[in-house]
Amino acid sequence: PPLAETPERPQIEVAATLGQGTDLQRTLRNAGVGQADADAAVSLVSGAIGLSSINRGAALDIVLGRRPNKTVARPLDTLAFRAAFDLRLAISRVNGELRLKQIPIAVNEAPLRITGTVGSSLYKSARAAGVPANLVADFITALSFGVDFQRDVGSNAKFDIIFEHRLAETGETEVGKL
Repeated sequence: PPLAETPERPQIEVAATLGQGTDLQRTLRNAGVGQADADAAVSLVSGAIGLSSINRGAALDIVLGRRPNKTVARPLDTLAFRAAFDLRLAISRVNGELRLKQIPIAVNEAPLRITGTVGSSLYKSARAAGVPANLVADFITALSFGVDFQRDVGSNAKFDIIFEHRLAETGETEVGKL
């Protein structure tokens, strides 16, 4: 016999991204999370980290569960995302209630030193050695008050740049100031 209506999947996995200028609440609602579950999730997250400090562009892994009928939104079963460079948050439903788990990410904070030869261009040589563009610009600006790059710096001159560097156990890196 034909089915009266299409059966629903027990769970739906949704991938969403926390965009620039959007908040967590709106992103969850757009992904299909019901108002009550979205409010509860935002409340849990805000207790762990300031909502404005969550990484923009964070990938949200959402699992929506089975709903009692088609007139209501699916319940939020799990939500997991990297809230900060050193913190991952996971929300899951336990005995009908949403619970938050904070998962710290180990970070090695050691300065990074890059040296090289100026060659035809300090900027190009430093970039080729792996120094981020904004730090090369800061380095040149800092030296420009005491160094005449046209007369005092030859192609055989050496550069030595040290900057803040963070390496997460997951492999991501983050650079800071000179």
